[in-house]
Amino acid sequence: MDTHIALAQPEMAPGPIGGPLAWRAPALQADQRWIHRLTEAEIAELEAAAAQSRATAPDILDIRRADFPLPLLSARMAALRADILENYGFGYLRGLPVHRYDRDTLTRMYFGLGNHLGDPVAQNRNGHMLGHVIDIGTPVTDVNKRITQTNAELDFHSDACDVVGLLCINTASSGGESALVSGIALHDEMLRVRPDLCAALYQPLTCDRRGEVPAGKQPWMRIPVFMWQHGTFTGYAPLKAYLESARRFTEAEAMTPLQWEAMQMFLDLANSAEFGLRIPFEPGDFQFVQNHVVFHSRTAFEDWPEVSRKRHLMRLWLSLPDGRELHPSIVERWINIERGTVRGGVNIPDRKALSIPLDPLTPAFA
Repeated sequence: MDTHIALAQPEMAPGPIGGPLAWRAPALQADQRWIHRLTEAEIAELEAAAAQSRATAPDILDIRRADFPLPLLSARMAALRADILENYGFGYLRGLPVHRYDRDTLTRMYFGLGNHLGDPVAQNRNGHMLGHVIDIGTPVTDVNKRITQTNAELDFHSDACDVVGLLCINTASSGGESALVSGIALHDEMLRVRPDLCAALYQPLTCDRRGEVPAGKQPWMRIPVFMWQHGTFTGYAPLKAYLESARRFTEAEAMTPLQWEAMQMFLDLANSAEFGLRIPFEPGDFQFVQNHVVFHSRTAFEDWPEVSRKRHLMRLWLSLPDGRELHPSIVERWINIERGTVRGGVNIPDRKALSIPLDPLTPAFA
């Protein structure tokens, strides 16, 4: 296939998008009002809600907002939602004493809290609604597994949901630093410096599905990084490793040299001190990221030798009923993108939603 044929240009933003979601790292480092800190009274309320949920929802996956009342935390959750949707594209909550609780209590707290932000959706091919980001020894070269199951670096990327939530339980011995970047800020900078490369990311890129193939779909997908429709920006950042592994599908349309150059500029900017906000995770930190406007990454890490101390983040994928209108191109990954519905997540046929084992190092986790 001739990859140098000019493609029809999709609709682009008429100029820089700007606004509060187009933040740069130094400004957020200087003013950390985006970090919300739990009070002792709020922690006590989470503990009480977890205890109450055992009676109304013995199965953690059955927990809904009514099973997990948070009258005191409601104002905090409203502020967190505003940060996610309007102010920054992400929300940060700090201070849960995670090592005080057994795994069942901690999982109830996280799942219950998540339900006050949105609707949990399946996040892997097994239909798991709760996930664990932990190195379980998966080879980085395994093209049918996610790199999150390794200790390798993760380039800036986005997940297939409105909001991805992470709760830090343990940090690594060294490395594993988390970072966030504004996709709108990257777009506007590329438009200013290299408008040709910005335009290249409005064209679809070929990305490996890594074995998570919905019915009727190919094992790869074609989605742009930047999308614009009805005055609304949608961003989608694939892992570079998944773009690389998609080369194995010789029948798929190859990315152009200009697109590869554009992706490199995208990542170089994202990793710069001007754009990439480095956030050292602490045990008890909650991070909620709106995938359409903010992308996340982590550095490679060295883990502790003790299993109980391994770097461990608990993960939720959430659908927001009041989330932004999405560009139609996202349907290639999401299947359903309609506002007001439960959308996003991994759509695999004939799979029942299951709770992930409480011990993420059991064989069933893989």
